Amino acid sequence: MSGNTCFSASSFTNPDDHARGIAHFNQQYLQTGPGRFEGFVQTFSLDPGVVAYQEQVNVPTLQQGIMRKGWRTFGIPVRPDSSGTLQGRVVGATIAHFSATRDFVAQSSRPADHIGIVVGDNTFVTYADYLGGADSLGWQDHTLLEISGEARERAAASISQCLQAAYGNLEALAQPAARVAMRDDILEILFCLLIDAKPPRRRNEVTRLAYSEIVNRSREHLLATPNQPVGVLELSRLLRVSRRTLQTSFLEVAGVTPHVYLRAIRLTWVHRLLRQTSADRLSIKDAAARWGFVNMGKFAAQYREMFGYLPSETIRA
Repeated sequence: MSGNTCFSASSFTNPDDHARGIAHFNQQYLQTGPGRFEGFVQTFSLDPGVVAYQEQVNVPTLQQGIMRKGWRTFGIPVRPDSSGTLQGRVVGATIAHFSATRDFVAQSSRPADHIGIVVGDNTFVTYADYLGGADSLGWQDHTLLEISGEARERAAASISQCLQAAYGNLEALAQPAARVAMRDDILEILFCLLIDAKPPRRRNEVTRLAYSEIVNRSREHLLATPNQPVGVLELSRLLRVSRRTLQTSFLEVAGVTPHVYLRAIRLTWVHRLLRQTSADRLSIKDAAARWGFVNMGKFAAQYREMFGYLPSETIRA
């Protein structure tokens, strides 16, 4: 963490801590792919109504939450995930628009690198005249905004350059004039991008939305009945879809098979349990059993494959 009150840089080894390290969100991250979690967030507080950050995560994650009241965030991928989804739709040539009016669910299938521009609602209304006034924006209630891929790449590159320049001269940010100049540069890039933003078109995305719904319903069923983990065959029966459809859904949305994805969710919740409780209150064996793991040797191997260390090496509360 930097001593500059306008800037902070934090590294995280746990998705829960990483989620809390991003400004003005009430959210949680669940790790859905293997690997020792590594998250990094750089945050620039440019004035009371504007914050810019860049976050990097090295493993696939499920992100759920909502913006805190009075704020909105525009998320611009630096490295787009062609198979990642937000609200069940492929991210594709889009940017994200998180507001306090809608919960969001995002699933990545690979490491992520995003820029976020957090703007207070009052500040947004003030600057929205640039776009013809806040009332004229047809995308205000949408979480995904369609943007040309070329324009998005240019914006991501330009904002990245602003952040890198500021990081190379953090002393300058102690001066109000420097923060104002950086804020105006970033907002100009953002609002130029938003000029052509549109709500997502009603394309023929029925298949993709259906796939996302299958993954979401599978995950919700698992979380509702943690002591009764179901297999692929039982899920097919419960959701009334073929095994092939179930398999395709998870591969398309999460990049892994249903068995691997649901096991990752179970392991993540055991990991969370261990981190939140002391060893004298909850043993590793009991935590594993709560999420349906019986073979402790196999569980330990899967846990290490998922998080990069053994259950016994997990830092306990």
